[in-house]
Amino acid sequence: MQFPRGPVTNKLVIINLVITAVLLVPSWWNYAVMAGGFFPIRFSNAAVAFPDVGSLVPTYLTPLSAAFLHGGITHVLMNMLTLLLIGKMVERVLGGGLYLSLYFLSAYAASATEWLASFMAWPLSIDMMAPAIGASGAISGVIGACALLFPNNKPKAWGPIPAAYARPFHLTLAWVGLNLALGFVGPGIGVAIAIWSHIGGFIAGLLLARPMLLWRYRSA
Repeated sequence: MQFPRGPVTNKLVIINLVITAVLLVPSWWNYAVMAGGFFPIRFSNAAVAFPDVGSLVPTYLTPLSAAFLHGGITHVLMNMLTLLLIGKMVERVLGGGLYLSLYFLSAYAASATEWLASFMAWPLSIDMMAPAIGASGAISGVIGACALLFPNNKPKAWGPIPAAYARPFHLTLAWVGLNLALGFVGPGIGVAIAIWSHIGGFIAGLLLARPMLLWRYRSA
């Protein structure tokens, strides 16, 4: 089977790998995270800008800049391998422009969900002060779109719920369950997983996939 072409996916992977390679210098990585990482507290009513570096990236752009920052080689390789395996199929169906829009909008949806979860836990949790970085939220949106556009079996209704609505609901429940499980396992193995980013990005992908597909083939 020939692997589908995906020029936008390839460019995203290359950009992420290059940025990670440049930021292997610890002081540069710390500087980049402080400037471009997604800190939920920056979107609170008492939004803050970090001294010296906080103003380099406007607050409203940090959900996007954070998607190009990773916590090391293993982090970026896992994310980029997932994007290569899944992203090209979605790009082939939606086209480069809509696919890139899906990726960026999913990154924002992931950050919004992470902010909401952190805000709900504040001040009992320090999550509002912790940076969320990585492309996994945006990639979760691509995974959601792929799951909806390429079903393994013909979607079926759930009682009175039509198949068109039952499948996204089923996929959401499965994804939430998986990520909640990861949230319990992660700390035990020393890995911090932004599960709410994954959930928010995935739901965005589910919601955007069909309208984007219809828009692309609106004249067909």
